[in-house]
Amino acid sequence: MRIFTAIPLPEEKRKLAGEIFRGRLPVAYVNTANLHITLNFFGELGDDEVEKVKKIFSEAVHGQKSFDIEFDKIIKFHQQIHMTVKPNKPLNRIQSELEQKFQETGFNFQDRAYYPHVKLANLHMDHVMNPERKLENFPNTELKQLNFIASKVVLYESKLLLHHAHHTPILEQKLL
Repeated sequence: MRIFTAIPLPEEKRKLAGEIFRGRLPVAYVNTANLHITLNFFGELGDDEVEKVKKIFSEAVHGQKSFDIEFDKIIKFHQQIHMTVKPNKPLNRIQSELEQKFQETGFNFQDRAYYPHVKLANLHMDHVMNPERKLENFPNTELKQLNFIASKVVLYESKLLLHHAHHTPILEQKLL
């Protein structure tokens, strides 16, 4: 099972994101159903490992407080379009605490700095891109409409489909 932890955008913010991005990005489509900020990506795990992650996840997130999420800008990162998150100590803290708890029990992650963002689209489908829509022309000030209070952390299963992934919540933990 392919799993990860994340903070999902609330439904009303995902709908608003569709309205804000429609016809303004160089891609034809943004799958707003999956919009989230990844905290920890595990990749493929066996059933026993998933059970271990569930237990650690519940214990590590229990008692954590909710916090504000503010978005900064739209950028191209490798072959993807990302919406970046403004510097956020509570977000970095919860990500780091989860990672540390998982590592203490034998899980490993890529050795790189945490980069909080929301992936909006892949750019590998060049034949459907609109080159007239430039990311540098996107009105980033409109992203403040998508700011929200992070009120839960979710453990997801991710199934890769032909053009995108489908994320199914396995376990949700509300923040205080």
